[in-house]
Amino acid sequence: MKTNRINIFKPRKILILFLVLVMCFPMASSAESPSEATLREANEQGTAMGTLDGDLAGRADRNANKTSSYSLAMPKDTDIVTRYALNKDSSTYQNYFISAYRAAFEIAYNSGYRAVNLEEYAAPFEDGYAHGKEAGTVQGQLSAMVDFVQSRSNNWLRTYNEFISKGSLTSRYFLDRESSAYKGYFSSGYREAFKNSYIETFQVKNLETEIRNKNARIISMLEDTLYFDEEYVHFTSGVAESEIRTPMSLYFPAATVYEPTYFATFKTQNTFNFKNTKYTPVSSKYTVSILNNSGSVYLRNPITLTFEYYGSEKAGIYQWIDNQWEYKYTTLTDNSLSIQIPAGYYNGGEYEIFIDEDFKNIADISFNWAYKEIYTLARRSVISDNQLFSPGAYITRAELSDLIYKTMSISDPLKLSPPTIKDSASLGSYKAAIEYTVGKRYFSLDANSNFNPSGSVTYKDVENMLSRMFLRDIKWREVGNKMLTEKFTKSVGLTDINAKITKAEAVYMLIYFFK
Repeated sequence: MKTNRINIFKPRKILILFLVLVMCFPMASSAESPSEATLREANEQGTAMGTLDGDLAGRADRNANKTSSYSLAMPKDTDIVTRYALNKDSSTYQNYFISAYRAAFEIAYNSGYRAVNLEEYAAPFEDGYAHGKEAGTVQGQLSAMVDFVQSRSNNWLRTYNEFISKGSLTSRYFLDRESSAYKGYFSSGYREAFKNSYIETFQVKNLETEIRNKNARIISMLEDTLYFDEEYVHFTSGVAESEIRTPMSLYFPAATVYEPTYFATFKTQNTFNFKNTKYTPVSSKYTVSILNNSGSVYLRNPITLTFEYYGSEKAGIYQWIDNQWEYKYTTLTDNSLSIQIPAGYYNGGEYEIFIDEDFKNIADISFNWAYKEIYTLARRSVISDNQLFSPGAYITRAELSDLIYKTMSISDPLKLSPPTIKDSASLGSYKAAIEYTVGKRYFSLDANSNFNPSGSVTYKDVENMLSRMFLRDIKWREVGNKMLTEKFTKSVGLTDINAKITKAEAVYMLIYFFK
């Protein structure tokens, strides 16, 4: 930990610079005589050199652990004359220079000796208070944020005592390596800084949170989105860092509201798992309100409420209605949950995310090794959840085209017209999906330009498809080996690349590559 150390002793650089200036710029009076100038210069310059040499000698003797004795360290007159070439000047200048030199040497020697002595004593602990303040400030900030997030009250002393009860400052900061004086100063600085930073951090965060809660946007006939931003404070290597995330948004298609109306969103503090005993809580309570006289608005189109979310597929968005949480049909994507608020009169609402651990699957996938992957695609509307899936059956070309189309077409739409498919009359509801996969060259037509929608798909076909999709050579063993280690299921494709692939394996493959 690096701190700015404030030295209480006069730096030698400043001393030397001052002495040089004294020698180079004598304050001569225009009225003084030559003899007076000689005396003044001898005194000034002798004092300057005596101060410089005396300070150096005093520090050297103390660092060598010698007893203080300026007289023993004082150079002889002949040495002074030789060192400063005084024999080349007048005897008057020489005598006054030596006299001033000796007086200054004695003073500077004693000062330098004593300065080193005090530095040696104070150095082990003089920064203890500053170090304690630095460490206490960081811990006070962190403890305040932890208490705030846990919905505790602003009470620095309670939290400080809890912190110390779990580990003393001596053990946490290895203060047993330092002197008792350092520990004392460190502890004092730590406690004072902890108190101040805790109180300030808690109060500022509480105020900022409520200010950020004021999210209102005027909605008219234009397409628009109301975002709710939230600040998260992290601590990295003792430094507080802020991250702004958007846990909730409300999307309005064009022509949903004609009369300009303010919509507002806010998060209520201390409402995580609000009035719930049935579900697994995920979020706090968020409220959408309409800021007009009636508190209501007529929606001409459905609007979309979206929450940031990562985790179990069994999560859903619930609305507080008639004093209970009511599930709303929820769409799961890679990183969000969303619901459609239907057209009609809307009075706002209170929403929260819960996980319903009792949610039931598609009937015939519960014990399949690819249950998680099949369920995920079902919640993404890639697989229909209102019928049996038959995961062990071989997948057809039309069925795989449908899965690929629903997985990829939004992010990677078909931009060119597909080739003519002669058996297009037999494609049925798969027509758009098949045109997509053929247009993308994931599937090929036969020699007669037919697609053969009911035809089977081999592992080799999948290799070719994936290689075109990702523009690299992909082998089925990449997926098969992952299946074996993750699902403890051996794919037939590991030993027979020309065998048919099942629906479960096709779904696993899509999740493997598209998460």
